[in-house]
Amino acid sequence: MIIAFFIVYHKIIFYDDLLKKKTMYPYLFSIFKKHKNLIIGFSRKRDGSMKLTGDFLRDKTSFENRQRFFEKLGIKLSSIVSAGLIHSNNVQIVDIGDAGKIIPDTDGLITNSKGIFLSITVADCLPVFFYDDENKVIALSHAGWRGLHKNILQITVEKMNKSFGSKPQDILVGIGPSISKCHYEIGKDLKEKFDLTSREIFVKRKEKTFLDLKKVGEIQLLNVGIKKQNIEISQECTFCMPHKYFSYRRDKPKIVQAMIAVIGMK
Repeated sequence: MIIAFFIVYHKIIFYDDLLKKKTMYPYLFSIFKKHKNLIIGFSRKRDGSMKLTGDFLRDKTSFENRQRFFEKLGIKLSSIVSAGLIHSNNVQIVDIGDAGKIIPDTDGLITNSKGIFLSITVADCLPVFFYDDENKVIALSHAGWRGLHKNILQITVEKMNKSFGSKPQDILVGIGPSISKCHYEIGKDLKEKFDLTSREIFVKRKEKTFLDLKKVGEIQLLNVGIKKQNIEISQECTFCMPHKYFSYRRDKPKIVQAMIAVIGMK
């Protein structure tokens, strides 16, 4: 059975084979619900891996998966701007001239251009969606522990402010499906990197320490001036849901497989 997944105005719809029997599910983020100019998508495992590896044959399949997924969202592949992820805090401003490009050495993208769509891939890391309705600015950041340790979310908000006048109190943020504290075990070295953040980001269980990346992200956003009521965090854990999501920590694949996150303005 083939089941396709896509989001229209944030409504998640499944199509059951070719019969196209529509079933409506909750919004990916209720915080963006009223903003009908936005298109936000997040693929599932059944949509296939979206990860680009540099291997021609593997990437051919990933491009085909991307094209099918984007078509269901009403997005042309040529309008996508992709971040060439390196687990950094590099955030770039892009515009319509970057459509169809992969921006190298980048983990965050920002634009005020309509008709282009920002994208990143994730397989446990946080996909973080930003929207400033006052100035019509969107951003999308890829935040693993390395990016969070380097304050990528703070940098994203600061660049939105500096480049487009976005005020932190006006920005809406959605943190998408990602690995949760239940499965993100860390060692002493990584704990020490985040020790000064907050005690509430750690969970102790049977002499093991687990890190709550979503909480780290939330704290960073609050510290840069985002209102708590303007942050929505998905409770879905990629590790816990093997039927639904790829997970690098769970699957330990030789070749990384990943979901794709996308946001754009009509």
